[in-house]
Amino acid sequence: MAAAAHVLVPLKRLDDAKSRLAAVLSADERAGLMLELLKGVLAAAKEADVGPITVVSAELLAPNGVARFDDRGLAWNDALAAAMREVVTEPIAVVLSADLPRVSAGDIRTLVEATPDRGMAIARALDGGTNAVSMRPAGAVTTHFGEPSSAAVHASAAADAGLVARIVDVPGLAFDVDTPDDLLELREGAQ
Repeated sequence: MAAAAHVLVPLKRLDDAKSRLAAVLSADERAGLMLELLKGVLAAAKEADVGPITVVSAELLAPNGVARFDDRGLAWNDALAAAMREVVTEPIAVVLSADLPRVSAGDIRTLVEATPDRGMAIARALDGGTNAVSMRPAGAVTTHFGEPSSAAVHASAAADAGLVARIVDVPGLAFDVDTPDDLLELREGAQ
């Protein structure tokens, strides 16, 4: 078995979930979609069995008994840094986006196994963003989720810290649901 990892799953406030889908889904529908996506991601993380799982969110929820770290209203990357400092004791910290409808336990294990001895494995999104990272040691690099071309930004940040960066292109980690086109692809794929 690979080294123990702590999986952090950041979740924005549900009343602000998936704002780029506002043209095609109501606020309640977007919140429902986000909860459904989160449920699938947590199930895959549990099945991957790489270590503990914590949802990083202001939302008062603990789906299926998963621990929650209160993000205290911090910006996403700041909340992840705080969670790494305060709850991660494992040698590897994984940040796994909550909106990955096709992620599997095998995808998560692949990401963890790709983690360098000192550095970061970066799951590149289809748009060049980042859908997950796995780093050793935990907190070695500040995350840059939400920045344009964040996969390249993460790789550069790791290199600047003197750490190894590995880009991981895995379909289940690459596809997220952010835009109406993503939602259409998700729905067509489910038929």
